[in-house]
Amino acid sequence: MKPFATLIAAALSCVSLFGSAAAAQTQSLPMPSNILYAKDTPVVAMAEWEVVQKGAAEQTGARVLIAAGEAELAKAPKDAVRYTSQTFTTPTGTARVLKFTKAGGGVLHQITTETILVMVKGTAEVGVQGVSTKIEAGDVVNLPSGILRGVKGKAEDATVLLYTVGHSAPSKSVVVRGKDTKAAVIAGGEKAGVGGASVAVQRYNFEGNSVRVAHLSGRGTTAPAVPKEDVLIYLISGRMEITVGDETKVVSAGDVLREEAHKSTHWNVLEDSSFVATNAPMPRASAAP
Repeated sequence: MKPFATLIAAALSCVSLFGSAAAAQTQSLPMPSNILYAKDTPVVAMAEWEVVQKGAAEQTGARVLIAAGEAELAKAPKDAVRYTSQTFTTPTGTARVLKFTKAGGGVLHQITTETILVMVKGTAEVGVQGVSTKIEAGDVVNLPSGILRGVKGKAEDATVLLYTVGHSAPSKSVVVRGKDTKAAVIAGGEKAGVGGASVAVQRYNFEGNSVRVAHLSGRGTTAPAVPKEDVLIYLISGRMEITVGDETKVVSAGDVLREEAHKSTHWNVLEDSSFVATNAPMPRASAAP
């Protein structure tokens, strides 16, 4: 049976999926490469739309249906919101990039397993502790819920970065505003600019994890750093060379990479660039019965 529409499950609420503060990542899991190029990652055509079920059905009220791929989209209603999705998968988490357009009907997406939402471009509304909250470019939501939808009467182009990663401690739903998060230059130590490069970081802090937006300018490198946990990075703009352990590759806007736990990492800045990063701690092992 291959139904063209699938009911998206209810959004995850404020539940810590992985680990505890005392359980730091003690090993890394292998990948063929820590760099996941956008050009090698399928762009999947998607559609979502709302329906209202009435009568003696198993579920009544509003719900969101989804279609994926050209064959299913051909059967989606004309008023469905259409967008594209790219999913980048690592052993400890995923980064998913959704691109909505005004011509495609704006923004509509049922939140399911996503644990962190970064509004890269545009505006939308999403649940924060069960309350529909307006967000705009530069805002971050930890543990979003409900339906991500465009602001009423305002269809526009939008780009959303959704992480499904763990938290190192119990966490709760919260929005951190970009306007309240100022960039600070890293003047020395790990990750600081070297040889003409400058690194400024906006840090979005919340319980159990954080999001960092880094802005790199000038020409040079960054001082090596050795992360204690995996870090998932989405390059928003620019072009750089990344070294993770023994692997060195050039990456550009749209690519995703993993700074692997316990491996020395540094950047060579080829042009002014920016990226979004968050920790992806190792899933906690299940307790013995």
